[in-house]
Amino acid sequence: MTSTTIEAPALTAQQLADQIVTALEGGSNHWLERFHSKKGKERATEGPWYSDPKVWDGDFEIEVLVDEDSVTHSFTPDKVKDGLAWLMKNHPHRVAEILEETGDAETADVFLQACVLGEIVYG
Repeated sequence: MTSTTIEAPALTAQQLADQIVTALEGGSNHWLERFHSKKGKERATEGPWYSDPKVWDGDFEIEVLVDEDSVTHSFTPDKVKDGLAWLMKNHPHRVAEILEETGDAETADVFLQACVLGEIVYG
């Protein structure tokens, strides 16, 4: 038996910005302590910085601190790719919601957890 690799779809910078805004402003407040830009924020010309698609169009690095954790996690383009692949394998309907722009705060939260933590940890 051979294993099949699931290809994650690529998100546009606007789709990524939409997920980040929704997660930061409502979906991920129960577990997210800090979401701090180390690289990419300087491209923003709109506020808040994380809502500007220019931040997510190219290389970026975000430092993420989980509320109950003293470990700093990273959010990068590679983490987005890995998180989407994990969602495609485990919760493909969430990826469809992101691509079709029918998701909500829960969808954005699940997306951010998959990208940052590699799984859904916080309900």
